[in-house]
Amino acid sequence: MSLFILKIIGILSMFLDHYYFIIGGPKILNIIGRVAFPIFAFALNEGYRHTKNLKLYLIRLGIFALVIQLPLFFSSTKYPMNIFFTLFTGLLIITIMNTKKVNIFPKILIIASLFYITKKFEFDYSIYGILLIMIFNIFYNRKILIFVSFLFLNLIIVYFPEIFDLSKTQFYSIFSLIFIFLYNGKKGKSMKYFFYLFYPLHFFVIELINKFLIK
Repeated sequence: MSLFILKIIGILSMFLDHYYFIIGGPKILNIIGRVAFPIFAFALNEGYRHTKNLKLYLIRLGIFALVIQLPLFFSSTKYPMNIFFTLFTGLLIITIMNTKKVNIFPKILIIASLFYITKKFEFDYSIYGILLIMIFNIFYNRKILIFVSFLFLNLIIVYFPEIFDLSKTQFYSIFSLIFIFLYNGKKGKSMKYFFYLFYPLHFFVIELINKFLIK
């Protein structure tokens, strides 16, 4: 399975999840939607490892996060800070984590500060999302360690949901590993900006459905 196919699965499951969040529907839509973020977290790490310009990658994510958030402020639905803020922060953290130019104590201080920011400003998936990005980075290509650490992270949500402020339904995100572990290391079709643009556009489509067809 190529990275392109993985991303398609990610955005389709995300669409169903946000449809459930904004309009409603059977709970299964929310459950299917749980596989989206882990796929994006995994894809982010692939981008980190294969990008030719890491600084440009960070800048691009940061700009998209800011631009995409603006129209969400005018929506009747209350949204968290969009997923690109989480992905940008996660990418920044794994970059800092892996650099040899910064000593261990400044690293800890900077990373702890970024964790605080994700929680304080209510980034989508917040600390849980960052930890998942770190898991895919630290245990890269070690499927058993990824599975065990991912499972442990999700079990924390089941037994202590208040820690991450996420529903116990998040446990179903573990099934994303079925698709992720089928990844064959190939990029597939290159439609980079399609995936960036799909995020704001799918909110627009769902809001239209909600306004004109449902109500």
